[in-house]
Amino acid sequence: MKIGMRTLLLASGATLALTVNPVAAQGQTGNQTDNPDTLRDDEDVVIVTARKTEETLLEVPLAVSVVSGEFLDDTGFTQIQEVMRFVPGFDLTPTNTTRASGAKIRGISTFSFSDGFESSVATVIDGVVLGREAQGFFDFLDVEAIEVIKGPQGTLFGKNASAGVVNIRTRQPEFEFGGQADISYGSFNEVIARAAVTGPLSDTVAFRLSATRNRRDGLLDNAIPGEDDINDKDTYGLRGKLLFQPSDAFSVTLAADYVEEENRCCMPTFRVAGGPTGAVPFALNPGVIQLEDALAEFDIVAGPGNRRIGIFDDNILQESEAGGISATVDYDFGNHALRSITAWRDWNIDEFNEADGVSNSNVNNRNGTVSSAEQFSQEFQLSGSLGEGKIDYVSGLFYFHQEVDAQGQVDIDIALPFPPFFNARTNADRTVTTDSAAIFGEFTYNVTDRLSLVAGGRYTREELDATYERVATPINPAFPIGPFFGPDVAGEQQVTDYNLSGRFIGRYFWTENLMTYLSWSRGYKGPGIDVAESVNVNAIEEPGGLPVLKPEIPILWEAGLKATMLDGDAALNVAVYDQTVNDLQTINTDNTGTVTNLSIDEISSQGVEADLTVTPSGIPGLTVVASLTFNDVEIVQFDERPDLEGIRFRDNPKWFYSAFADYRRSLSDQGHEGFVRAEWTWQSSKNAAFDRADFTEIDAYGLLNLRAGFDAPDRRWGIVASVENVLDEDYPFFVFGSSYRALDGTTSNHYLGEPRIYNVQLRTRF
Repeated sequence: MKIGMRTLLLASGATLALTVNPVAAQGQTGNQTDNPDTLRDDEDVVIVTARKTEETLLEVPLAVSVVSGEFLDDTGFTQIQEVMRFVPGFDLTPTNTTRASGAKIRGISTFSFSDGFESSVATVIDGVVLGREAQGFFDFLDVEAIEVIKGPQGTLFGKNASAGVVNIRTRQPEFEFGGQADISYGSFNEVIARAAVTGPLSDTVAFRLSATRNRRDGLLDNAIPGEDDINDKDTYGLRGKLLFQPSDAFSVTLAADYVEEENRCCMPTFRVAGGPTGAVPFALNPGVIQLEDALAEFDIVAGPGNRRIGIFDDNILQESEAGGISATVDYDFGNHALRSITAWRDWNIDEFNEADGVSNSNVNNRNGTVSSAEQFSQEFQLSGSLGEGKIDYVSGLFYFHQEVDAQGQVDIDIALPFPPFFNARTNADRTVTTDSAAIFGEFTYNVTDRLSLVAGGRYTREELDATYERVATPINPAFPIGPFFGPDVAGEQQVTDYNLSGRFIGRYFWTENLMTYLSWSRGYKGPGIDVAESVNVNAIEEPGGLPVLKPEIPILWEAGLKATMLDGDAALNVAVYDQTVNDLQTINTDNTGTVTNLSIDEISSQGVEADLTVTPSGIPGLTVVASLTFNDVEIVQFDERPDLEGIRFRDNPKWFYSAFADYRRSLSDQGHEGFVRAEWTWQSSKNAAFDRADFTEIDAYGLLNLRAGFDAPDRRWGIVASVENVLDEDYPFFVFGSSYRALDGTTSNHYLGEPRIYNVQLRTRF
């Protein structure tokens, strides 16, 4: 399969060298198409910044999916998890805390409970790289566009973009007064209110203020009388921007934002409940009962559609806050432009949960972590053109400093009079300091008006310093203790690494409406230090040290085609890729839910992504968008578990497609408009576990959303009614072994997606 795919890639890219009949250029320079002025003046053209310079989606020689702010406004989507369903090759693996949940691009991700690892998917907001991925899981706030850039993007975006980048651009201040607001009410008493206002303070200064508030009751029915439902939502966010623009050539943008949430989140429910276990009758601590008795007490029936849970609401909390300030300075020299982005950010989270899933049995009552991360970053970019437009370039310097401080606690409450005893409270305190510096550059040589060659590289120096102390104490001193994660351990570790990453791209415009490209990329994600509660003492290579995981190195071959067709009525994007990732940093969740950090020697990811947009001129007002993804992710080499070599990597469906149709019709000569919209997504089966156990298999499923609404002229006001998950599909995101499985060998949990949800939204623009 790998040989065939790579041959296909090379054959696809070989067409770049063929000669075609020329089309007369109309003032074409640099990397623009044959009629750049007309193209860029079209309000329907999508502008992206995937190469840190403005290009149209047709021009950029990368696999990029763009979600516009208008799409978010129309759908009411507020979080990245909702957007993922409409982006080919983009997904999320959830856990019981956003601190360890991980985005995936083409099946590759690093989600980890260890603060010594970074994600494989970088999240960037207004040019600022977030050191901790969870900072990007808050509600969207006044977004202009979201670009999902596939494949290793280390050349321009740095050391934690080995699988790709989620590049979020928020709306800028404007010198014309205006704004927008919306409020919606839906199922589970969900209320979402959002507002933004912008305008001038003087001829040279403009402002923008944005705010969001989102509150919802719990999606899981709490079976304990008088207790709140679980997996609720209570969050708000604020952002302010100030633009100082004394001339067209010079501008300074100051930004500050703050977001806070306090949720009873994120609990799974019981999918399968095992039978009685012989260990429970011997428990020395009171309040330990068989799981079937605990569930029966609250009339909870485990099963694929189970949304009932029995937890005291003060036994679960996810409270987090994040904020930051930034200054972006732009100066245009004519053929060259200088940009400086200076940013400071802070993120804090306090999360704990009822780990065994029931409050009326004291087996594993509390897992949780208090963590804080503070970061500073500075980036300088110099871009422009040389040789009368023959060479376009982007270059820069980047510095990043982050300090993470975390205290974790895991309680295994059940106390037994025989090994393994349990009755253990494990506290793990750790700090991780990261310093990273890089120099980067990418050059586009426009050989002809049609052919461009791109070469780029990044040299990175990475340094990590970590401290760690794990101590196990008895929860009840009167009972014997059996440390759940092994003996106490303390250690310090310093790692310094140097790396050169980069890429080469060939791009050819067959016509002004058809472009193909072939690329080779080498990415990089720095080494990781394992500082989780479950740190593997046997993996420590030096006395007093900590386990170190090697840098993550992806190599990607990709061929792509981008075209507009049918006199502009249709747009097609296709990408074929073959990617190898060496030393993928990830976690393994065993059949009892215990998590360990490890690296896989080699993973391969091969596939095809295609999306088509049609706006037929024969049916004014109709837009149809469809996407299809085939993604085959396989473990090629795994020295620690050679028995898993050759199988599909966990939590990855092979097939995924989505489609939506939007039809808008004028209702009056004044511009009143009505619309209806249908959205459909489907994915094939997948398995959530490394070893593809039968109980972690997730069947294929599809989701249908419907919307209808009315807009006044110029969208001055409107109303939208929607139904999400119309068919009320019970679909699990993730299936894994419960704490009880360590006792009964059968019990499993799952994270269920949202049930059918109704919503009505009122909105206005001014």
